[in-house]
Amino acid sequence: MVLAGCVSTSGTAPREPSDRTAQKEPAAFTQHRFTSADGTSLAYFRNGEGPALVWICGTLSTWADWRDVASRLSSRFTNFVLERRGRGASADGAAYALEREVEDVLALMQEAGPGASLFGHSLGGILALEAAVRRPPARLMLYEPPFPISQRIAREAVELVRTTWKREGPDAALVAAQHHIFRMLTPEQLEAFRQTPQWAKQLGMMETFLREIGAVADLPMGVERFRAVDTSTLVLLGDQSPQVLLAEPAHALANVLPHASIRVLPGQGHVAHVSAPALLAREVEDFLSAR
Repeated sequence: MVLAGCVSTSGTAPREPSDRTAQKEPAAFTQHRFTSADGTSLAYFRNGEGPALVWICGTLSTWADWRDVASRLSSRFTNFVLERRGRGASADGAAYALEREVEDVLALMQEAGPGASLFGHSLGGILALEAAVRRPPARLMLYEPPFPISQRIAREAVELVRTTWKREGPDAALVAAQHHIFRMLTPEQLEAFRQTPQWAKQLGMMETFLREIGAVADLPMGVERFRAVDTSTLVLLGDQSPQVLLAEPAHALANVLPHASIRVLPGQGHVAHVSAPALLAREVEDFLSAR
């Protein structure tokens, strides 16, 4: 989710990359296709060499938002970055459900082959964990999936954003989402975000956003149902992320999953892949390399 939008909600950590994740030029990605269980043709972008690492982005986001972080790991891992359905080169299904997207993740894991690890950000983290119940990855990384713990995203807030979109257009709707759903930005930060190319990009994603955030609002409370996930898991949390929407789920998952650890990213919020890609890549590499 910005919940996968690319805006920093706080000061950021230093952006100088470590030697291991130095990025001189973006590594080349090649586009590939696969077919999900419902017959939908989807795209993924691949680069690197080594064990497979599958990346699942959140809402209001595309695969390209993860190009930088994935490229930093390309010398040690083969990246499979999903373009989720309804975006870019990926087609869409006739009817939307989170279940269809979980099937998409499972199909890409099959494409990546045995021994693949799985990373999910925001809504992508929800999809990744649901997929891990059915096909355990080698290792699992979850960056702030917004599972409802003490309260859900209000259905009324989702409908308000939907009504605003229909009556006033995408800009007003995205402002309403920031005010009534995400609640991460100060007025000054929001105004600055509205001047960025990323804001313009997200305006074109309101239809997919509304169906996805509506599905998140309907999730059951809590994460006890994942207690049987027997996979080594890294839960990532920015120390500037909001408590109810993102910090509560991170801590709940770290407590419920039997082989989970939590890492708090200093000075970061929900978009460390933009504000501190070297830091995030280093955390991923350390986790995947640990024995």
